Amino acid sequence: MKSKNQFKSEIMLILVTLIWGGTFPVIKAGLNDISPLLMVIIRFFLSFLFFLPLIIKRRRTLTSGLVKAGLILGFSTFIGYGMLTIGLTMTTVAKSSLISYGYALITPPLQFLLLKKKVSPINLIGLGIAFTGMMIFTSPSASGWNMGDSITVLVALGYAFTVVLLDKYSRIYDVEILTGLQFFFTALFSAILITFSETPVLVPTFNLLIALSYLVLPGTVGALYIMNRYQKGTTPVRAVVIYALEPVIAIILGYFFLAEYIGWQELLGGIIILSGVLFSETWGLFISSRVAADAKLENNR
Repeated sequence: MKSKNQFKSEIMLILVTLIWGGTFPVIKAGLNDISPLLMVIIRFFLSFLFFLPLIIKRRRTLTSGLVKAGLILGFSTFIGYGMLTIGLTMTTVAKSSLISYGYALITPPLQFLLLKKKVSPINLIGLGIAFTGMMIFTSPSASGWNMGDSITVLVALGYAFTVVLLDKYSRIYDVEILTGLQFFFTALFSAILITFSETPVLVPTFNLLIALSYLVLPGTVGALYIMNRYQKGTTPVRAVVIYALEPVIAIILGYFFLAEYIGWQELLGGIIILSGVLFSETWGLFISSRVAADAKLENNR
């Protein structure tokens, strides 16, 4: 039966998807005044500064293993955010969204290979339902495979490794320090990439200030800290099913705040994704409850 700790953890991960869904219209508005990779650098470096006093205070806990874990998580996070940005310059948002969510298919075998954790059939069914909804939700046109699509495959790999390795590292190391190091190395890798891939552009405006404030505080410091702290309370696969809500939330917010059109395919896909999440959550709980009830009945005989 699902424990109170697992239930609380999964509620917190749903909060993460709400925050991340809000970053999409914010990023879109902010990119009018700043180049993509420069936004990633500023976002993660300012987020790192938020944790810097804590890192200095707990500097004696900075072991080589903790620094290595932060570097690895920072690299996988950089692959996710950096490659997504580059890929979008050569492919469509719809195709990018679908390919990126491919990390949901990579996570189960990766979870087994790296963590030796078995995957529940219920979670796999829920994941399949959610992925089907994602295909309908994005409905990319058949425009052929291009370089942007190939780059975006790396995004799926980056996200999958982040989700699985986070399950491992967050159980071993100080979550606050780990998160700060993750942010630092994400900014560092992005700074290395920008030197030969982008001409930085920054126009200081009030709208950009608001956008960066949201991306840094709730969008990065808040969301990734919550993810780093609470994801260990559930399994990587269950977390991935919950994260399927993110694009649904993003398109709903885009409709209300950016007046972006929501068609019947997006609506149907969103309903199917939500069904996959609810199936994974409630059916697994139902089965566990029935098993516990049958066991209790058997013991009372």
